[in-house]
Amino acid sequence: MSEDFSKICYCLHDHFGLFVQMAKRLAESGARVLYQTPVDRYDRINEGVIGDGIEGVELVEEFWPYKNDITCFVFPDIRHSGLQAELRSQGFPVWGSAAGMDLELKRGFFLKKLEELGLPVAPHKIITGISNLAAYLKDKKDIWIKVSKWRGTWETYHWREQAMDETQIHIWSLKWGGLKEKVIFYCFEKIKTTIEIGADTYCIDGKWPKTMLHGLERKDAAYFSAVTPIDKMPDEIMEVITAFSPYMKEVGYRCQWSMEIRVTEEEAFFIDPTCRGGLPSTRTLLEARNLPEIILAGAQGELIEPDYGFKFSAECMVNSKDNSDFASPVALTDEVKEAFMLQQCYEDEAGTIWYPPLDENNGSLGWLCATGNTPKETLQTMNHLADELPDGLNAAVEDLAEIIREIETMDETGIEFTQQPVPSAEIVFEPANQE
Repeated sequence: MSEDFSKICYCLHDHFGLFVQMAKRLAESGARVLYQTPVDRYDRINEGVIGDGIEGVELVEEFWPYKNDITCFVFPDIRHSGLQAELRSQGFPVWGSAAGMDLELKRGFFLKKLEELGLPVAPHKIITGISNLAAYLKDKKDIWIKVSKWRGTWETYHWREQAMDETQIHIWSLKWGGLKEKVIFYCFEKIKTTIEIGADTYCIDGKWPKTMLHGLERKDAAYFSAVTPIDKMPDEIMEVITAFSPYMKEVGYRCQWSMEIRVTEEEAFFIDPTCRGGLPSTRTLLEARNLPEIILAGAQGELIEPDYGFKFSAECMVNSKDNSDFASPVALTDEVKEAFMLQQCYEDEAGTIWYPPLDENNGSLGWLCATGNTPKETLQTMNHLADELPDGLNAAVEDLAEIIREIETMDETGIEFTQQPVPSAEIVFEPANQE
C-alpha cells in the first residue's frame, strides 16, 4: 500500500487520553492528525487539555466540523462501538474493535464464547449481590474476584481468606450503597501454575499478521517481548487465535489484540482478552516503521505485515512521586522523550510535558520502551533510559527480573520464548554502563 500521507487525515478518538503518543506517531508520517477525547469529559480543564501542544497533533472538541476532511477514524481504546458502526456504515475506514470489544467489557459473554468455541474455561462461580458474595467467600482462600465493564469502579481483587479480607466486604457495601445487591461477581479459583504467556498483535477481519509479539507482562509494571513468526508461537496461543478468527471476521474486528493465557500441566486457560491497544505493548507497536500504513490499510480491511526492525522490546511503567493533586511538569531529555509513551498529558511551548491532576493516573505517567536485537542489548538499553529519568520519576525495571525468571520456568517446561540466550535476572540490577 503506497500513500501520500500529506493527503491523509486521521481522527484519533481517545476515550481516556492514554494514546496521545499514537496520535504523535501518526503525525510523524506527514498526515494531519485530529485528536479528540470524549466531549463529556470537557467539564474539567484537566481532561480538556490532554493532547494540547503535542507536535503535529490538533486537539479538537468535536470531529463533526472536520468530518468531510477525515480519511480514517482511529479508536485505539474500547467503548463507542455504536459510533464505529455508524461511521463504517457511512463508508469511513475505521480502526477499532467494533462489537468485538464485548469480549473485554462483558465477562459473562467472554466465558460463554470460550465454551462455545470449545476452549477450556477456568473454574469459577458467578454470584449476584454482596450478601451472597460474603457467604460464598467465608470459607474460601485464594479467590480472584472480577466484575464486568465497570473497571473505573473495580479492579480484580485477590481474596486471600476471611481473616485477612473480611473488612473489604464492608467497604464494598458502603461504597455501592443500594446497588450492592445488584452487582454480579465472577469468582475464579486459583490456577495452579506460575506460567502465564501472551501474544500482542492486531487482527483484521479474522486475519492475523505473520509476525507478532510474544510478550510477558507484570501487571502495571513491566513487559518483555520477542518479535516472533506466528508459526513459532506457542501452541496454546495458536489454539486461541484459530478458535477466535471466525468471530473476529463476523464482527469486523480491525484493531490491536492481546491475550493472557495461564498454562498448567493439563490445560491452558485463556483468562483475559484485551480488545484495544494493550498497555503495555502499544509502545512497542509504535516502533513499527510502517504503523501509519498498518492502521490506514487495516481500517479498510487490508492486512499489512508489521516492519519492526528489531527483535526484542522491553517496557516499564514510569511513576512520579509528585502529589497528583497538582499539575506536574516533567522535563525529559530528547532521548527519553523519544522512548516514552506519553499518556494523559500536554506540552507547553518550552517542550515541558505537563501531567494535569487526574483521578485515574495515580502517579503513573506512561511506558518507557527499549528495543534491541538481543535480550541483553534490550535490557541494558532499558537500564540506561531509566537512569536518564529526572529526579522524582521511577521506571519499574526491577519487575523485568521477575519476567526473566518466568522465561526460565517456561524453558524448563518446553515453552520456548526465544532461541537466543536470555541473561540472568540480575542484569536488570546492574549499572547501565556495565558490560
